[in-house]
Amino acid sequence: MCKHILNAQVQVRAPCCKVWFDCPECHAEVAGHELARSTEMVFGCKKCRKVFRKNVEDWDESDEFCPRCDNHFMRPAVTPENKDIIKNISKS
Repeated sequence: MCKHILNAQVQVRAPCCKVWFDCPECHAEVAGHELARSTEMVFGCKKCRKVFRKNVEDWDESDEFCPRCDNHFMRPAVTPENKDIIKNISKS
């Protein structure tokens, strides 16, 4: 579970070390090296537990959903700093 992005819907496999992380900050805390950049990202859906790839250079609105279960994984991030603000907005 990610302590930086509380509503993380996917994990991302870091292209540099092939280890799964919830966010870049999680990688920075434990990897001991800089996160490598790549145009192809490998995601693991937290809802259906399936793995899928996405090319970020060819991204469109439909790519915000898991291709297996339609989980909408591209959402505004809820962080420890903004969780109360997000909670109040969703009550409105």
